[in-house]
Amino acid sequence: MPKTMTLSQVMNQLEREGDEKVRQRYVRDGVVDNVFGVLLGKLRALAATLGMNHGLGLALWETGNHDARILACMLLDPAALTEKEARGLLEPLSNPNLVDELVSRVLVHAPVAPKLQARWRDGSKELPRRAGWKLLAGRIARKLEPSLDVGATLERIERELPDAPYRVKEGLNFCLVWIGLHLPEYTSEAIAIGERLGRWDPRPIPKGCTSSYAPEWIAAALALRKGEKTDARKAMEASAKAKATRKEGKPTAPKAKVARGEVGQKAAKPKAAPAKKKSAAKKVSAGARAR
Repeated sequence: MPKTMTLSQVMNQLEREGDEKVRQRYVRDGVVDNVFGVLLGKLRALAATLGMNHGLGLALWETGNHDARILACMLLDPAALTEKEARGLLEPLSNPNLVDELVSRVLVHAPVAPKLQARWRDGSKELPRRAGWKLLAGRIARKLEPSLDVGATLERIERELPDAPYRVKEGLNFCLVWIGLHLPEYTSEAIAIGERLGRWDPRPIPKGCTSSYAPEWIAAALALRKGEKTDARKAMEASAKAKATRKEGKPTAPKAKVARGEVGQKAAKPKAAPAKKKSAAKKVSAGARAR
């Protein structure tokens, strides 16, 4: 049964569960200072205990706190949002990660999604444009766009991506990849467009992450579906295994107070103190009583 908590109780719990290292990482990623640094797993656990609670979700969003807003995305009822309310939540945002959370967890399920994605994709603001393309991608994956002109959409992606702002490029590329993955009849065309667009993202690929280059991203995801691994994935896992092997081969530091200073040898158990003689114990006890 969902647990009832007030806004202040939830905020106090979020503050208690905040981690300074996590908070600093969020700040480096562009989150404003109003953040506690709560791990996503803890937010999910709290959301599970609270259950869907649209009113509390809106109240958490109004705090402006990053952790509270991520939690709000897990509590909001998509069906309860009007177009005006949805725009009021997303359009003032300055953090792309929060935009993506709101889109993927809430707006993609909202009845007003078609109007939102059309408005935002045709707009001029960077993060709403990103949201419009990610929203369309999410709906394609859920088979919610049966009348979409996919060919025209692919042409538009290829036309707009080269000159788009960086965060919009990410949204356009995401939609391109999702078309390639979820509409098999367009997979080859999506890959070909990705090849023509080239490697537009100059950032190095973090360890454990998939390339943003559409042909590689699509190939990796399709291979994963089949239970296969791409060459890049195999190389990454081999590197991780070699690193783990090197760590295992390093000598461990000697434990403190090891007998005779021999590493790996168990310390000898200290001998038990000899038991006191009963007569002596009686004398001590008698002396104590005398005092």
